[in-house]
Amino acid sequence: MEIARVFSFLTYPGKNRPDVADVTGTEIPINDGKLCRMLDGIYSQAEGECNIPIMFVPEDGEQQNGARSEIMRILTTRRMDAASSLANRLQRATGGQSGMALLFVCLGKPDDHKVVIARFPADEGVVAEKAQGALTVSFVEQVFLKSSHAYKAVMYKGGDDGDDLWSGHAVDRQINSGAKAVADYWIVDFLKSDFRSTSAQGTKRLAMALRQALSSTNSAEVRHEISMAAQLARNINGRRVMTIAEFCDVLNLSEASKRAVTSAVNPARTLQSKFRFDHGEFGRHIAYKSVELDNGAMLSAQVSKFEDCFEEAVSDDDPSVVTYSTSGKIIDERLRRSK
Repeated sequence: MEIARVFSFLTYPGKNRPDVADVTGTEIPINDGKLCRMLDGIYSQAEGECNIPIMFVPEDGEQQNGARSEIMRILTTRRMDAASSLANRLQRATGGQSGMALLFVCLGKPDDHKVVIARFPADEGVVAEKAQGALTVSFVEQVFLKSSHAYKAVMYKGGDDGDDLWSGHAVDRQINSGAKAVADYWIVDFLKSDFRSTSAQGTKRLAMALRQALSSTNSAEVRHEISMAAQLARNINGRRVMTIAEFCDVLNLSEASKRAVTSAVNPARTLQSKFRFDHGEFGRHIAYKSVELDNGAMLSAQVSKFEDCFEEAVSDDDPSVVTYSTSGKIIDERLRRSK
């Protein structure tokens, strides 16, 4: 079996109900029984079954997220009290309509850096028979086997991609509608997450919006701001999670420039989609910067090196007149039909 440790908790609807007691839980012994076999199947197949990309949402503008911190603690300590904190978080996020549930926190070997969290609805009739006190394994099996095919799950797995567990994948086998793939309370309220674009998708969308905004505006000031933003993008932390609008704020674009960029986002519904900035992907779509002067001259260099290649001097008499100077050895010359 791939699972090495499993913690289980009985949770109640506790949203806006401070009187609800903390969850009760137990650790499930790993054996060849039906419960462990089914949980092992969910754990081992999670990378294929959990096919909806999600991402933790940074809180209060900081690169922090409470749910992520609790999941990181589970992976680090592999202890019941760490898993219990997460189960209480689920209970506080669950409204009355969602009902009682069994929550399973499944871990593999320590070097797997993988956790699968699954929620199964609990039959109220069975729960009513629960004895007071600690949650027993036999009770967990009794409740679980009544609803073993209807569940919500999320998988987080660490790796070498620099993601630091900011993103994961989810599935909801209790919802049949493709329009609403995962219950909001499970993703938004419990996990403090949102659906995400991949790093490459989000970064490409940003780059294309910058290019479109640059080509469509008539304002020289807006063009200059957007061009500078593309140059300064290389200084953004590669682990930063943001929307395109937040990118504009980070680089202090004026409202006019921000409107030009956000209005160029295609499709528009992805404007608030969060993504992790990918320097490599950005460079694939915005590699060079070109400046055309009214005297017919065109200057071009890699975005990251433009300011190093050309020295710029603005005229004291007319700020719209700029003098560029550069020096270097000629390595190529070409004649072209067009620009």
